Amino acid sequence: MPLLGKIIKLSTGRAARRFEAAARQAAATQQALLTNILGKNADTEYGRRHDFKALRSVADYQQAVPVVTYEDIAADMTRVTEGARKVFTAEDPVMFAQTSGTTGNPKFIPLTPSSQRGPHADQMRTWMSHALASHPTIFDGKVISLVSPAVEGIAPSGLPFGSTSGHIYKNMPAIMRRAYSIPYDVFEIADYQAKYYALMRISLADDIRFVATANPSSILKMCEKADELSESIIRDIRDGTLSTEFNIEGEIRDELTPRFKPDPRRAAELESIRRGRGGRLLPGDYWPNIALIGCWKGGTVGHYLEKFDAWFNPDGGTTPVRDWGFLASEARMSIPLSDEGSKGALTVASNFFEFAPTESVAANPDDPSAWKFLTIDQVDTGGEYHIVITTSDGLYRYDINDVIRVESRYGEAPEIVFLRKGRGMTNLTGEKVSVNQIIETFQHASKTTGLIADHFKAEADLEKSRYLFRVEFGSRVDEAGQRRFLGALDQHLRAINIEYCAKRDSERLANPVLHVMREGWYERGRRKHVAEGKRAFQAKTELLSADKLNTRFIRPELENVVELD
Repeated sequence: MPLLGKIIKLSTGRAARRFEAAARQAAATQQALLTNILGKNADTEYGRRHDFKALRSVADYQQAVPVVTYEDIAADMTRVTEGARKVFTAEDPVMFAQTSGTTGNPKFIPLTPSSQRGPHADQMRTWMSHALASHPTIFDGKVISLVSPAVEGIAPSGLPFGSTSGHIYKNMPAIMRRAYSIPYDVFEIADYQAKYYALMRISLADDIRFVATANPSSILKMCEKADELSESIIRDIRDGTLSTEFNIEGEIRDELTPRFKPDPRRAAELESIRRGRGGRLLPGDYWPNIALIGCWKGGTVGHYLEKFDAWFNPDGGTTPVRDWGFLASEARMSIPLSDEGSKGALTVASNFFEFAPTESVAANPDDPSAWKFLTIDQVDTGGEYHIVITTSDGLYRYDINDVIRVESRYGEAPEIVFLRKGRGMTNLTGEKVSVNQIIETFQHASKTTGLIADHFKAEADLEKSRYLFRVEFGSRVDEAGQRRFLGALDQHLRAINIEYCAKRDSERLANPVLHVMREGWYERGRRKHVAEGKRAFQAKTELLSADKLNTRFIRPELENVVELD
């Protein structure tokens, strides 16, 4: 093992031992964590509002503090982005993570100094320690990781907002940076085609041993772009250049150019590989020594893994894949400790967890005060739960609207898998579209085009990684008008959901499609529900579905299929 690998093994091993110690006494760790969070933040506005000083137990906490969504705290969080202090935390934030909200406004999640040290810093080190123990050669070559820009804008307070993973990547210690193939500047390239080109032009010259990024669709897109642009990449590697065909910002190009040196031997090797595959360039050939891929394996993105072998193992065999963990902008909530499945041990030393059984939520979906809540020592293996978190960054009893299942235990800590988004949301590849956004999008498209949608529905098409919009217009609309309406839907959803926009720009989400339904479609569907035994008022209109209806069932109601030009 190279010296760098030995250093990483030593430092990550210590973190893993601390993580294990916390998991062995998970219930006590959780109680101590909650006590610490409430004590530190008792004199904040939120702490005084809910009398944190008087809370002595989990039961006290659950009685005094309501379950909230981001919309419930959005007004106060806006004040934090404007510079208000001690609203949620005694500590001042150092930056904000930005992600899409359920309405048109993005969410801003504060990150405090506490979330960058101690048990929080141990989380990915623990993942790495266990990965290195199972796959000791992952640092014998280079690592390729994909992140978003660390800074995507500046809040009114003057603090940056952006990607936490980008922030970590940009500021990693120099000794760690040597292990990574891609310089941070590449992730600042705005044009997605240019970004993927630069990323693959650089990494195809290296011996990549470890591929690490949360979303498997990003890995597939990376492979597709290398294959599509192989001729230009090979030419650049041969000549020591960076093609001017791509829109790379001048200052970033100036930073990258000095690193390139002519490498005719590697270019000849890649050209030979390409000829041997009939013009295809595949990572199983140009990175034959990959020891591990780290990415999400479960939930709605798991199907992407079915395509990995065609790229990484075209002649048979397998490449180990380890789940990246259950995480969101709000928190990292699990650490997978093996390649098996997608389960991970809860981060019990970093976040306080509560669990509402799915049947409890289903009985009163809009009334969290009626939900039954359990702590980590009360959940059952095999049970499915909505998860509620409390963090050191100022989120208290925060409903993240995710559903998990308990698979097993690591010590006392539950090992969980992410199943799906919860109420009124879909998520194909990280875009998190809400029913509120669908309603607003159809209303906006009707207003801007003058074409009235009497009834509508959106469905997530998992197989084709796209959204399917169904609409029954109030009057006859020609095909040109239908196409304008589809364009308006796509553009407005881009405008109000930053994650949808990013996934569309990077081609991880394909173009949406519009199904124009026959007159009376909605009413016939409602009558069918009534005929099946539902009362008319129980025949609830579903405006957003995580599943695409089977074509043979919908075809009799379909008038036209419209795609974007």
